[in-house]
Amino acid sequence: MAFDGILKNIARHADLTAGEQDLFCSVLQVKNLKKKELLFKPGKICQQEAYINKGCLRTFFCDKNGAQNTFYFGIEDWWISDLLSRTFKVPSQYHVEAIEDAQVFLINDEDLENLMMRIPKLEHFYRKLFQYSVATFEQRLLEAHQLSAEERYRKFRDKYPEFDRRIPQKHIASYLGMTPEFFNTIRSKVLKAH
Repeated sequence: MAFDGILKNIARHADLTAGEQDLFCSVLQVKNLKKKELLFKPGKICQQEAYINKGCLRTFFCDKNGAQNTFYFGIEDWWISDLLSRTFKVPSQYHVEAIEDAQVFLINDEDLENLMMRIPKLEHFYRKLFQYSVATFEQRLLEAHQLSAEERYRKFRDKYPEFDRRIPQKHIASYLGMTPEFFNTIRSKVLKAH
């Protein structure tokens, strides 16, 4: 099994030796998912971080009426997990579902903690990953309050051009906080303007 992608991802912030790379890869678990299969389920404490090697996933929760609200998308070379559940050791509220057939590399929290103690460069990498995640969430929160629906969609398209092709429109609508009908109106208007 080739772990080139995940090692290149880590190399952006941490220069691991060959031995450190081997040690890191030795604790990874490979999981293949079919489209619509769940990686993580609500009600259980999430104890793993996942690197997306292939495919596209989404994190969503269901509101009291059963409507799905998409919180996050992840594609190749991105990481996905339930940080709230992992940090506070509480049952997850989220579903993490494969939108396409996917392959992920999983690392258990216990293994990750042990590796960060042995390889401090990994702790630096995961701190950078965490900072990026929090900053992205803060930006998304600001945009939700400051931008119109059309502006949010335009920004989404500009930032993630391939998502429009890979992700069902109903999930994008949910992510942007719109009904599918309203999203279709906004999307048609934006596409006509191009």
